[in-house]
Amino acid sequence: MKKGIDLFTEIYQKPSFNYIHFWRHLDLHLFDRIITRNFDKSDISMIRNELLKLFVNNNTNFISLFFPYDYKCQVNWNIRCFSNLKYFYFCNDIDQNILKELATVSKSIKIFNCDVVNCNDISGIIRLIEVQKNLDSVRISRCDKYETWQSIEEVLIKKAITVQNLYLSYNWHFDVDLKFLSHFVNLKSLEIIECSRPPNQNGTILNLNQSEKMSLPALKILKTNQVSFIMMTRLIESANVQLTVIDIHFEDIFCDFEDVRRFFQAIYQNCPNIEYLTLPIKDYVLIEFERLLINCQHLIGLVIRSERGLQYKSLFEILNKSSPSSLIKFGFSLNRKFGGKYKLLRSFLANWKDRHTMLLQIWPVNYILGHEKEVNRLYELIKYYEARGIVKQIDWGINWCYDSEESIWIEKRYFY
Repeated sequence: MKKGIDLFTEIYQKPSFNYIHFWRHLDLHLFDRIITRNFDKSDISMIRNELLKLFVNNNTNFISLFFPYDYKCQVNWNIRCFSNLKYFYFCNDIDQNILKELATVSKSIKIFNCDVVNCNDISGIIRLIEVQKNLDSVRISRCDKYETWQSIEEVLIKKAITVQNLYLSYNWHFDVDLKFLSHFVNLKSLEIIECSRPPNQNGTILNLNQSEKMSLPALKILKTNQVSFIMMTRLIESANVQLTVIDIHFEDIFCDFEDVRRFFQAIYQNCPNIEYLTLPIKDYVLIEFERLLINCQHLIGLVIRSERGLQYKSLFEILNKSSPSSLIKFGFSLNRKFGGKYKLLRSFLANWKDRHTMLLQIWPVNYILGHEKEVNRLYELIKYYEARGIVKQIDWGINWCYDSEESIWIEKRYFY
């Protein structure tokens, strides 16, 4: 009982040992959800502070810590229980004093994940990054201020030697020069996201600054979303032969055709060891796409994101003719207008009979009630070739099992 509040309305037998002592992962978002479900709103702040004292003390030892949005709590955070933190996550607008207190004791964080949208003060974020001794994976999400980006860039450069996995997401309204990435000589995985994609006056997506030639000698995995083809080409050239995974999302309605061609050329000229490839393909790059298949003889998985502006007849013919023997995993997005192209898909599968059994994933896009007949037609077609050993495994969109050893795409989960 404290200030007239009964935390426990029933009497329980005391546990035989202290369960909290063995607690290793502190999720304050889940913690708050439990409190808000069981207590009045007016009492939540006081109850949160009291209950946290059971966890945040010198008798516990946490390895992961998660802060929800706009978290404020009257608890001392420079406590020994956070001295062995390995995983740290927080949402935007956290009290920066909390992070500064943590920085006095938490210096062994390996995975650092933060959302900085609408953050006017990031002094605590910067300090906490500065004191880390062995940062391995860093995720900076939704950076919407250039001043914030500059500060983050400067502190990341100081930690570049240990960082192997980097995720950066920012808004389109300021230009970003990625030449600072050359400091990350041990970087293995890079993901870059532009949060918005409005066109400029020339009708093209705002490009990143035209950086000097970069060098990313250890880069193996490159994922981008709405990053210009010019910059993607530069990133691929900077990584050279080490790249094994390229995953590209791009609405090419705004892109320059010649930039896209040069992008495909960069892949087959610089990435002979590429194994997994996800990208949009259009008619005007089919020649370059075939050259890519011929030159990239270690390709295992291919995912085609969009079918707009693509003649599947030519695509399937190229795949049957020029696919390397290693290519057995395919992903296609087929919308409800695909109906007239079933014969093309059937021909593609039939002509695959003398190759290795394929693993196939299909995303039925925009199929709605009233199109069950078309969906069933597609299902029956795949089942037919599955029964004949052409298709070994089929996954349909959201039912794709990422944990299966035979999944079409091997998802690299460096962040949580």
